[in-house]
Amino acid sequence: MTAILTDAHFEILKRDSYVIVQNFLPEAQRAEMADAIRRLLSPWKELEDQTVTSDATYFPYSEQSLNQAIVNPEAIRFARKWLGTEHIHYRPGLALVRYPGFKGFPDSSMPHVDNGNNSLLPPSQSDLHHSQLNFWFYLEDVDEDQAPTHLVKTSDGQDLSRAEKFVAPGGSVAIFTNYNWHSAGDYDRAYGQRYVWKFAFGRADHYWEGVMHYTNVGENQHFRDFIGSLSAKERELFRFPPVGHPYYTKQTLEALEEQYPGWNRNQDYQICQ
Repeated sequence: MTAILTDAHFEILKRDSYVIVQNFLPEAQRAEMADAIRRLLSPWKELEDQTVTSDATYFPYSEQSLNQAIVNPEAIRFARKWLGTEHIHYRPGLALVRYPGFKGFPDSSMPHVDNGNNSLLPPSQSDLHHSQLNFWFYLEDVDEDQAPTHLVKTSDGQDLSRAEKFVAPGGSVAIFTNYNWHSAGDYDRAYGQRYVWKFAFGRADHYWEGVMHYTNVGENQHFRDFIGSLSAKERELFRFPPVGHPYYTKQTLEALEEQYPGWNRNQDYQICQ
């Protein structure tokens, strides 16, 4: 069972701008996702060019276990509480790997925030609903010499020397806002890799936010399979109109079923005239 995110986690996030929850994912799911990410981003020992220090791949993933894991009920519930609304949207994430030789961004002494490349608006100190909520998952164990993410408490500003290193077992998650100061560490180990799989949620009515969008992937087969497998309510997370929207007519529902097989398996959608 997925770990529960409590009021205590909420208060830590509110106070510090991040919270680390160890062993969040059930072990069976973690293992399945770890196998999937290794198929997408090769382990270091399988690299043909071992001078490569980093690689990434983006949503939608060819591995459906990674797509499906986005629709995590506990993460969604927590994000809705943080953002103050039931109406939230997925903000695209990625699967990322660091290898030996990687140096922190842009170097280990320079923390940064993820707001400037995710929102047209500067940070709001009075309204945290403008701060998108990031979920960074480790799918394998990460130690201090494997470029752990360094997260700085709000009270410590940009002082990276006071950062907490996200050193944790596989299946753990760091939840932080777009206003959090952080940095990747250096990968000092001579072998191995550090995987991160991540996503974020933001308010649906905040059209000025989002590092990337995905209205261009409607014909992508991995996206089509993923969306066809979801419930009507889950699809709203991915910018689809809600049940009862006037878009849904006999013609459009037939077209949606063709594009996303399984679209109306539960007959959630009704024809609107």
